[in-house]
Amino acid sequence: KAPKPAPAAAGGPRLQAPTRTRLRNGLTLLVVERHDLPLIEMRMLVGAGAATDPAGKEGVANLTGRLLRRGTATRSAAQFAEEVEFVGGTLEVTVGKEATVVAGEFASRDAEVAFNLMADMLQHPAFKAEEFDKERALVLADLVGRLDDPEALAGQAFDAWLFGSHPYGRPADGWQKSVSALTRDDVTAFYGSFYAPNNALLAVVGDIGAGQAAQKVQKYFGDWKKRAVNEPKLPDVAPLAGRKVLLLDKPDATQTQIRFGNIALRRADPDFLPLEVANAILGRGFTSWLVQEVRVKRGLTYGIDSRLVGRRTAGELVVETFSRNAAAVETVNVAVEQIRRLAAGPVPPEALAKARNYLAGQYPLRLESPDDLAEEILQVEFYGLGADYIDQFAKRIQSVGPESIKRGVRYLPTEGLAIVLVGPAAQLKEGAATLGALTVRPLQAALDPL
Repeated sequence: KAPKPAPAAAGGPRLQAPTRTRLRNGLTLLVVERHDLPLIEMRMLVGAGAATDPAGKEGVANLTGRLLRRGTATRSAAQFAEEVEFVGGTLEVTVGKEATVVAGEFASRDAEVAFNLMADMLQHPAFKAEEFDKERALVLADLVGRLDDPEALAGQAFDAWLFGSHPYGRPADGWQKSVSALTRDDVTAFYGSFYAPNNALLAVVGDIGAGQAAQKVQKYFGDWKKRAVNEPKLPDVAPLAGRKVLLLDKPDATQTQIRFGNIALRRADPDFLPLEVANAILGRGFTSWLVQEVRVKRGLTYGIDSRLVGRRTAGELVVETFSRNAAAVETVNVAVEQIRRLAAGPVPPEALAKARNYLAGQYPLRLESPDDLAEEILQVEFYGLGADYIDQFAKRIQSVGPESIKRGVRYLPTEGLAIVLVGPAAQLKEGAATLGALTVRPLQAALDPL
């Protein structure tokens, strides 16, 4: 379809609607032309992430993604890397909860090389046994190394503590026990199950014509064979009704990492934007209620924010912070007081206006670079948010008024909470027990299902 300019909301980015092409094999191509820099950004999203790992084989999506760059049927790992580097390009792979994204950046003059390399790594990975052994060893080393990174460990543990056995509770790189047991055959089976053009989206942004991009995609991806993809249907997950507290014991810690929150909305829920505005009031930016009360007024932390994550089946709203050990429990209690205050309403008009302006103003800044725009185009398509989502974002945010914000604050976590503390159990245990039903585990317990 020929592109046509989409109407832009006041304060929103002016974006030419992506040119959409669907190949016969099911691959969807989305192209936005930007000729101000001689670069092209490519993002291929494959609907295969940690949530699609078979039970007992957690981490196989991550290993599969990592191995894509470790050689193809006609290029060794070294040859592949050399060809990318020779033209000054990049090809990286990121594996998340729901998808794997292959991200490439190349000079527009090297478009032919770019499409050739991306197509080769996605369609003809070698999965050589020696490369598999190296990558699995690196993943296991990374997992153990996380024990020295309380911040990262707290985030991983929170998802596992909140979602439990639900696939969203799995870390992208898997569990220590499951990764240790993975074989090369597990990787090839996973690849065969999920890597297909009809389970993929390709966004291209930059100095290339839409017609030219479509021709190259047809040339290099047109023979990629369509296949049946039996993506597992993820079960619904209900918010926690009560409180549960996990204390991971790190005896030498001088500060406590803190995460708490609850299940929130799926990304495509109509109330997601009102909740996003409510979350901005709560914990986005320096003027947010959490920052003002917990950091500025009480000095309990140097940094605190709340993060809203939306996925296909469910999302989460989590407060992230840290404090000195003696103030950890107080920090949680003061933060929860702010959530209750916001949920109880009414929301002050000035707070609502400030949050709307913050979100509407930040959004265009997030899309200034072609790589960020390509990523956003993929997310909008993957979650089915609508072709006009980017252009209408500011308008829709500004339309969140006193009535719709009431819908948003309904989803704030107040009584039901999953709480994770990473710090010295000897100092924290007594106070942590006042926050809810307490479980104390050694730090290394977070490397496997909780």
